[in-house]
Amino acid sequence: MTKLMRSILLFLCFFFSFAPVFQAQQFVPVRLKDIGNIVEARDNQLLGFGLVVGLHNTGDSRSTGFTHVALRNLLGKLGVSVGGIDFNSRNVAAVMVTASLPPFLKKGQKIGVTVSALGDSNSLSGGTLVLTPLQGADMQTYAVAQGAVIVGGISEKNGLNKFSKAKTTVGSIPDGAIVETEVPVTFSDQHNITVVLDESNFITVARATKAIQEKGFKGAKAIDANTIKIPLSDLDSSDLVATIADLENVFVVPDASAKIIINARTGTIVIGEMVRLLPVAITHGTVSIRINEEQTNNFGGESSPAIEVEDADSRLIFLNPSGTLSSLVNALNEIGATPQDLISIIQALKESGALIAEVEVI
Repeated sequence: MTKLMRSILLFLCFFFSFAPVFQAQQFVPVRLKDIGNIVEARDNQLLGFGLVVGLHNTGDSRSTGFTHVALRNLLGKLGVSVGGIDFNSRNVAAVMVTASLPPFLKKGQKIGVTVSALGDSNSLSGGTLVLTPLQGADMQTYAVAQGAVIVGGISEKNGLNKFSKAKTTVGSIPDGAIVETEVPVTFSDQHNITVVLDESNFITVARATKAIQEKGFKGAKAIDANTIKIPLSDLDSSDLVATIADLENVFVVPDASAKIIINARTGTIVIGEMVRLLPVAITHGTVSIRINEEQTNNFGGESSPAIEVEDADSRLIFLNPSGTLSSLVNALNEIGATPQDLISIIQALKESGALIAEVEVI
């Protein structure tokens, strides 16, 4: 047996020896607050159109007409008469300003905003966003943004060369907007507190309901795959804030998903621990894989994976089908399979029906 195959054998034996430990790690309780929220307490999206000034000749060109129209309107409101003057400077850029307004924020508090170029500006680096009202879906102004734009990327050029790193047409202003109107939070359902999970899952919502009931909220009831209602009669009306805090601090074990995420551009593969394999055999290039039923060794009759090499040009790997797909990926990595090999093998396993998981390619 070659040194490489001995290494793979030791790795697989190690993996299956500690499989109960890996399986136990996936059952980690999390707070109800981290996987759901009180339906009445929600964020609100804000949007505004503004201008970034002070750019070093990296703003919008004359072909971006709405930038110059907006600049004329702004100067007109400030009492500056521009007449028929044409703006040849590229020191101004039209931008869209977006923000998320969390619940319970009061008038005068600050929130961060994101600034994104709308025209043909090359970079927002060094610019300053001028006073920009931010409106909600009802077209009412809830915040006003202004400040220096922070851009993480670099974009420089001269007559012959150009250098750019990361995006320079999107920036941010931490605490760049002041809340002008508070969004009231009211419990529209006067008889219940409604908890909504971030992802629909019958197993998770059942576990969450049981955990809430064990916390003392006996009337908690799951309505569907992601909604739980708790009667107000179960809550301490004299201190509703503290009671809701206790509710959010309930610990729940969420259901692990059998899902595989593949980024074909970078070769990144993310595998959920609930992914399972059925018996199957695969040949991909010089890699031959066979997943059989458990084999019994001669030392105590315990089941273990076996590895065998057929010849120098072909590698044959036996895996326990009750193990996870991560064991297969780790074994393939040990023998030098490329990320593209892994992606091709995973896609073929899914098409054959031997892979019990949802595969998403991004």
